Amino acid sequence: MRTASPVLTGRFRDIVARIGAVLRAQREIDAQRVLQRYRHLLEQPHETLRLNEIIPVSNEEDIAENAHGSDGCERAAGHPKFERA
Repeated sequence: MRTASPVLTGRFRDIVARIGAVLRAQREIDAQRVLQRYRHLLEQPHETLRLNEIIPVSNEEDIAENAHGSDGCERAAGHPKFERA
């Protein structure tokens, strides 16, 4: 049974070590890119609601008003609805 020469074994180990170093460096570069890209997702929100905190509900007047600030009931009484032909 033949054994590899110490010189070839040393070269092989050197090549494997270099490949490992390159792969580790590339993983570090990729990790930095991911952190830069998704940093906004990792940041802690400044204001968070507690799970048990009650969110205030709008009163009835706020619900009745539309985006233009007019009352939906009054507007409907003064203008006819547009209907499909």
